[in-house]
Amino acid sequence: MPVNRRHFLTGGVVAASSAAAGSLDFESIRADFPRTRNAAYMDNASSHPISVYSSAALHRYVDWVTNEIGEPWWPYWTAARQEAKDLFARLINADPGEVSFARSTIEAESNLLNGIAIQSSGGNVVTNDLHYSAAIYNYRMRQRDGLDVRIVKHRDWQLDLRDLERAVNGKTKLVSLALVSNVNGYLADIKAISDLAHAHGAYVYADIIQCVGAIPIDVKAMGIDMAACSTYKWLMGMKGFGFMYVRKDLQGTFVRPTQHSGGVRFNYSPWVANPEPGVDEIAFHPVTGPSRYEVSYASCPGIICAQESLKFIHRLGVRNIRNHVRTLTDRLQKELPAMGYPSITPKGNESPIVSFAFKDPEAAMRKLRKADVHVAMRFGNKMRISPSVFNNMSDIDRLLGALA
Repeated sequence: MPVNRRHFLTGGVVAASSAAAGSLDFESIRADFPRTRNAAYMDNASSHPISVYSSAALHRYVDWVTNEIGEPWWPYWTAARQEAKDLFARLINADPGEVSFARSTIEAESNLLNGIAIQSSGGNVVTNDLHYSAAIYNYRMRQRDGLDVRIVKHRDWQLDLRDLERAVNGKTKLVSLALVSNVNGYLADIKAISDLAHAHGAYVYADIIQCVGAIPIDVKAMGIDMAACSTYKWLMGMKGFGFMYVRKDLQGTFVRPTQHSGGVRFNYSPWVANPEPGVDEIAFHPVTGPSRYEVSYASCPGIICAQESLKFIHRLGVRNIRNHVRTLTDRLQKELPAMGYPSITPKGNESPIVSFAFKDPEAAMRKLRKADVHVAMRFGNKMRISPSVFNNMSDIDRLLGALA
């Protein structure tokens, strides 16, 4: 079937305001995710299924690269790239000029670290053990090479600001953390932490992969200076693609690009018949803005999928998504401990992830697999349950019934 490239590459403009909570039909939203037809899927903190809208966009893309690729397409692709950045920037209350594409959260954090002269300036980094384990590995490797890394341990599965206060000092250049921990969904007191960091002249990096799209984020109000995420979790996108945020005044100064991608113009024969006087033989202009952190092309399918999923999230409204999921996690927090499975997620925690300790994790997972209930078992005996906008009380009933 012929494809209208302009339609699939630029898409429609998202509505200026999200839907009112009372106007949302969550059962209809459930139908937008075919994964719900054969399972109670509540492992969105591992990987979120894409919606039928993103799936249709990807099918249009595949049809285009199969049947039409090779024709002029760059003007349409430029619009798609920019809309994806604009939609993400609006989601976190950033300026589009502060957003670049990334391949993954961990690679983005690593590239940021490479561009900050922490070790050479005699500075230190403060992080914690509720950060993502691959990020901690990154810091441990750098610590082995001489970087002063201070890893604060959690207290009862949450961070105590007093412990951070003891670790941060006048030499701290960066405080790095997961805004929402993948371990138990703990939402850090980011404003207090950023105030602490800024008071010592340090900056804050937040891994936002486990919350962006699921809870409201305002990088300016929260005091976040840099952030990154992949799209395959709560942004309902694909692996191998994500976003990075760097505050505008830090670009090229505090955070220098360590990989370069751009073009040159040859100004000598036989490239040109008449070389231009006063111009270098190999002329170029350094890339500015957030694109200075991008290398080569971003994932085309990743952008297409993110463009559609971000429009979907904006239509629903993040606060509406959060309010819906809270009813599910609140019930889990009430009923699973009463059944003998203590929670390691603080009460009243504002994220879509809850975790519980199990004495016999293998038996529990066998029961859930038999009932087609999908969750994750992490760190030995910690069951992580992460419902999303398409889940409902029937899914919770199914989980509780299997474990009863």
